[in-house]
Amino acid sequence: MTLILYILSAAILLGIAHAHVTRLTRWAALALLLIPLVFTGRALLTRRVYAPVELAYMTEPLNAYSAEVGAPPPQNGMLSDIAFQMIPWRQALRRAMAEHEWPLWNRFEGCGDILAGASQAAPFSPFTWIALLLPVAASFGYTASIGFFMAALGAFLLARDFECSELASLIAAAVFAFSAPMALQILWPLGFAWAFLPLVLLAARRVVVAPSMRSASLLATVLVLEVVTGHPETLLHVTFLGGIYGAYELLRPGRPQRGRAIAYAVAAGVVALLLTAIALLPFLEASPQTAEHFMRAEVFAKSPLRIPAGRISAALISDLLPFARHLFRQFLFARAEAGSIALALAIFALWKSRTRERWIFAVLGVLCLMVSAEVWPAAQFIHRLPLLQLAMNDRLASAVPLCLAILAAFAVDALSDRAGAVMAGLLILLAAGASGMRPGSIDIPRFVGELAPLAIAAVIVLFVRNRPLIAPSLLALILLQRTISDGALIPANDAKIAFPPVALFQPMQSIREPFRIVATGPALFPNTATMYGLEDARVMTAMSLNAFMETFPAWCHRGGYGFNQIDDLTRPMLSMMNVRFAVVPQNDPIPYGWRDVVADHGSRLIENTRVLPRAFVPRSVRIGISNDVEDMTAATNFADVAWIDVPGIAHDAANGPGTVSIRRRKLGFRIDASMERDGWVVISEAAWKGWRADVDGRSTIIVRANHAFLGVFVPAGKHTIRLTYLPQPFVIGRAITFGTLAMIVLGMVISPQRHRGRREKRE
Repeated sequence: MTLILYILSAAILLGIAHAHVTRLTRWAALALLLIPLVFTGRALLTRRVYAPVELAYMTEPLNAYSAEVGAPPPQNGMLSDIAFQMIPWRQALRRAMAEHEWPLWNRFEGCGDILAGASQAAPFSPFTWIALLLPVAASFGYTASIGFFMAALGAFLLARDFECSELASLIAAAVFAFSAPMALQILWPLGFAWAFLPLVLLAARRVVVAPSMRSASLLATVLVLEVVTGHPETLLHVTFLGGIYGAYELLRPGRPQRGRAIAYAVAAGVVALLLTAIALLPFLEASPQTAEHFMRAEVFAKSPLRIPAGRISAALISDLLPFARHLFRQFLFARAEAGSIALALAIFALWKSRTRERWIFAVLGVLCLMVSAEVWPAAQFIHRLPLLQLAMNDRLASAVPLCLAILAAFAVDALSDRAGAVMAGLLILLAAGASGMRPGSIDIPRFVGELAPLAIAAVIVLFVRNRPLIAPSLLALILLQRTISDGALIPANDAKIAFPPVALFQPMQSIREPFRIVATGPALFPNTATMYGLEDARVMTAMSLNAFMETFPAWCHRGGYGFNQIDDLTRPMLSMMNVRFAVVPQNDPIPYGWRDVVADHGSRLIENTRVLPRAFVPRSVRIGISNDVEDMTAATNFADVAWIDVPGIAHDAANGPGTVSIRRRKLGFRIDASMERDGWVVISEAAWKGWRADVDGRSTIIVRANHAFLGVFVPAGKHTIRLTYLPQPFVIGRAITFGTLAMIVLGMVISPQRHRGRREKRE
């Protein structure tokens, strides 16, 4: 099914490209369709999953099942974000769609978390919608395949627009699609967003060279696809590079329609913004609420770019000598290499190609390489630019392979024996670099991958006299080289190891009322519970609610695994957060206030006997306290007191009493309250902006309770409270997006009729 969906999607996209962008021969279209399978075919053709699902077996409770289901040891720890963020977020998205909800709220993480507002689940991307037709783990094989395809198609079309031959353009496609950044990052929205860079450059070029509604439509379409991939930082980087390239094309001599081109480009950008308002506006509201935004806006952006000693040389050496990269693991830098054959061809293009565009790609490539390695003054200058001062600009490394790919295409169409000399020279340089390294420090498979295909390529270019055979041979060698070097970065796992049934979780499946689960230490990595329909109070995300993180001292601590860990299950705040169950080692003593439920495979499920329901009425409230987290850390029973964030003189007051019952409804809850006297109802859902409440159908104000949660004031008597997460920016963005879409469809219907009417009048 994954393979069929990929082939259908790619075939449709090829048809669109053939009809509206560039004419394709059948063999070129077939080659573009097959290129992604060089990496993903080992999964798609064998019905395996192209995703690091084996990482879930690193800790309990799944670790004890590894031998039983045949799970291999962890293959690539760098993919932990895929295993514990991207896969669970897609599962949350899939559940929202199945329940006919807008994909706004992820109830499975961190006492509730944003979904559309965080962007990275890419809920508005058409490629995500197609992927949701598949089981979640299997869907990432489709994501990778279509991502590689879009990268290859874009590079091919861009090279063809420079009048490169189809073979040369296919070489550009292979170089960029399987470059180091793409090979590693394709399952992240980061990598998927970079896949559209060549299409953005192509569309910008078309608008300048032939300004028209057709070229503007292409630019608007590509920008829309770029936005909805779900990585705003890469959107910034790609549009920044697209702007530079567009300015280059605009300022070249012989551009008589500059004003017209600018007008069409601006119009395309505006239309793209209007069409993606449904995705952009929720992100723009959510971002300032996060701890990450505070660090970037208030610390990172306002500080000089600090470069660790040895960082620059490590980055440059490891990009030139990728087989030495593991010597520099202390630096977390992006990768910019695309393979030694591509590098040799790019050098030759600068020497012998007569294509004028080679210099802009050389300049862009060097600029991005310098910024990614944080070389002065390029990195420091970029860091001072508006918006880019908030970004991790070393990720511009992902643009370097595209520059090399286009230069390689120029080189292939200008091949001569001297290209073989360049390859031989680079071969000697790489060998010399390796010889200078200490014994045992070379990554042998990568060393062989870089040098052996390069040596064969040099021999072919120098000695093969049947010139038409050279370009296909180079394409095959590039595919071989990239497969040896990076083809196994993402594992192809047996589908049966993707989150199998766990007996420990069975007792919780029949419980109807809301509850949460945690685990001690690194067990049950956060978000793994999502795959079993369970809500975990811990959080592992790229956008963390700042107020929620400020409560950590009261119930958890920062661990060494990238998420907050719990070591003491007796902390009272866990009960307030509706943590009813916990997974602990089977031989550990059961903490006070907890009872045994079931043991299985070395782990034990225990239940909190003091848990508070998701919504409750505390016996008293504390108003106007500035140091509420300190008070909460010292509290012993959250049923006795709650901290309410409303203006006023600091004081304590009696609250209620009352009783409430709660049940889930679309994007929120229905709460039935019976109050003896007026009082506050506390709901342990994270207080992101966007919550709405009404009491008996009348809108009421939501305040913050217990620093990071929700509070609603309810008068005496029996009342029904409806709590809904529906941010106003989403409502506005939805109206803008659908309104714009309706106007475009209407214009497409009316325009042909007008043309037909005018033609009939002339006749």
